[in-house]
Amino acid sequence: MHAVMAAINKSQAVIEFEMDGTILNANENFLAVVGYSLEEIAGRHHSMFVEDSYARSVEYREFWANLNRGLYQAAEYKRFGKAGKEVWIQASYNPVIDKGGNPIKVVKCATDITAQKLASADDSGQLAAIHKSQAVISFEMNGNVLDANENFLKTVGYSLEEVKGRHHSMFVDPSERQSDAYKQFWVRLNRGEYDAAQYKRIDKNGKDIWIQASYNPIFDLNGKPVKVVKFATDVTQLRLTMFEIVQHSQSLASSSRDLSSISEQMATNAEVTATQASLVSVASDEVSKNVSVVAAGSEEMMASIREISKSANESARVAKSAVTVAESTNRTIAKLGESSIEIGKVIKVITSIAQQTNLLALNATIEAARAGEAGKGFAVVANEVKELAKETAKATEEIGQKIEAIQADTNGAISAIAEISGIINQINDISNTIACAVEEQTATTNEIGRNVSEAARGAGGIATNISGVATAAQSTTRGALDTQQSAKTLSEMAEQLGNLVAQFNL
Repeated sequence: MHAVMAAINKSQAVIEFEMDGTILNANENFLAVVGYSLEEIAGRHHSMFVEDSYARSVEYREFWANLNRGLYQAAEYKRFGKAGKEVWIQASYNPVIDKGGNPIKVVKCATDITAQKLASADDSGQLAAIHKSQAVISFEMNGNVLDANENFLKTVGYSLEEVKGRHHSMFVDPSERQSDAYKQFWVRLNRGEYDAAQYKRIDKNGKDIWIQASYNPIFDLNGKPVKVVKFATDVTQLRLTMFEIVQHSQSLASSSRDLSSISEQMATNAEVTATQASLVSVASDEVSKNVSVVAAGSEEMMASIREISKSANESARVAKSAVTVAESTNRTIAKLGESSIEIGKVIKVITSIAQQTNLLALNATIEAARAGEAGKGFAVVANEVKELAKETAKATEEIGQKIEAIQADTNGAISAIAEISGIINQINDISNTIACAVEEQTATTNEIGRNVSEAARGAGGIATNISGVATAAQSTTRGALDTQQSAKTLSEMAEQLGNLVAQFNL
């Protein structure tokens, strides 16, 4: 007996209690598990190793009541060591019976299974996580369904009752069920070989679904496969998306090639544009210079026109004054003509009187001759009167001739002045016309000058803008080359994308 107890104490954690639960003794294995020394636990109650809520529970009291009735207790127990350390033990509580059949103490033999429990909990947690996130179904080795979780049932659209006991082939396309590949699939699983890939399966409604799955043979203790567990993820949408990505990547590659071609053409056009812009810039500079010369000439022409306008206005003013003077002279000469006519009339009267006087003198001479000596003195007077009448007639005749000449000259002067007046009026009209024309030409020249100035500024602006165009064209060339390079890179990336997508077994 002592040898047996020694073996037990060596391999197991052992602690002894009175029947009320007070600790009597504990071996080193037990103390190592709970982290206490014997002095720290001796005389204390077993409840120090359990949760407070459990120590107050009916279950705990019943646990000790059964022990006091001599009933054996064994299970996995959660206990707490020093500083609240949680430990799990596989233990048996064994009442020790005296010769009278009464339990006198309890000996507990335990094994620390904390590590196994944690590992089991980890395994259980992982399995639960797998069941939560993946579709799981298990099969017998002949392919009949054993069980399936909600994720799998949701994926295929069946209930567990509809699939349990039926063969895996219910999820396979009819054309595949009788194929050699499908038969070999189950042969490999029965050999214990793992199989993983993307599989096309059929749901309850006959719709194609795609799953990323692994078929995992489960082995018994002898290494013999006893069932197959499949873990799967529905990748139908992913596959459709990948298919679209393939199509888009192909379109992208095609578009990239087109873009590269367009960029190349754009670069060529941009170079041509830059060259033409440079030529236009040179021409614009020349135009700007020519326009500047024209502008300067326009300024000089405007100065000349202003001088002509001033002279024309002065000519108009002088012509107007000449017309006024000519009209005044014409009126004066007209009055002179009228006066000469009146003088002519008087001369005619004087001539008539002179003729009458001459006639009277002749008569007086005749009478004096008749009177003889008595009439000599009278005859002398009559003769002198006659001579005077002759002189008067002669002078009057000369005056008449002069008056006629004056009248003729006056009429000529009037006619000439009238012609001069007409010519001066024409000059005045022409001067006014010139003045108006010069004024209009001044306005036109001013407008021309303004337009030429604007043209000069515009030509300068064109030259500046053309320089900007040339710069922009050069930038466009660089941008087109960059775009061409980017398109090439994009095409390569599209090809790489297609290769990557192809790795998804589409």
